[in-house]
Amino acid sequence: MSNYIETEDHLNAVARRSIAAAELACGRERSVAQLRAFLVRRRTFLGMMVAFLLVIVATPVPAMLYAGAAMMAAAHALRLFCSGYIDKDAELATAGPFSWCRNPLYIGNFLVVISFALMSGRALALPVMLLLWLATHAPTVACEEEILREKFGGRFEEYCRRVPRWLPRLGNCAGEGQFRWSRVIENGEHLNIISAWLLAAMFFVEMVR
Repeated sequence: MSNYIETEDHLNAVARRSIAAAELACGRERSVAQLRAFLVRRRTFLGMMVAFLLVIVATPVPAMLYAGAAMMAAAHALRLFCSGYIDKDAELATAGPFSWCRNPLYIGNFLVVISFALMSGRALALPVMLLLWLATHAPTVACEEEILREKFGGRFEEYCRRVPRWLPRLGNCAGEGQFRWSRVIENGEHLNIISAWLLAAMFFVEMVR
């Protein structure tokens, strides 16, 4: 659920929930729950590491590289838009892109992983990146929904009834809240963007070598 930006505090909160579930599980279910907890806590790190490995094995070609760069620009524009509405741990984000679907920030992540796959020029990169995204984001969303349901109760339930989890519904009402650039900075989205584009630049360097 993208109502929580990917700061360390957020990762700890969601990780605590997934770790607690692992501690309550028994037998084989415990091993599965522990793996889920690891994927939830380290999803950003794992994504960046796999992208870096793609740079090492990349065979980028101009058309795919530029298509990937264009998609990444669109993805980061969406993530920037999202982060300006997130008041972490204080309010339920329902305005702007959060009035279209409940996880617009993670849709931005989805576009980013596709971008890296395209820029790598490797056909196998796309299914690998999509599998990683699914493995890390599915349990994250489940944990976040539990947290939001406990924190906001009926407000979150009503939000779920009105706004779809993934597929955007652009005709929805605007919701409550306003975009603020100060939130973008507070949530560290500019740092996420810089790190992603530094990796993207490595694909370009690999292509012109």
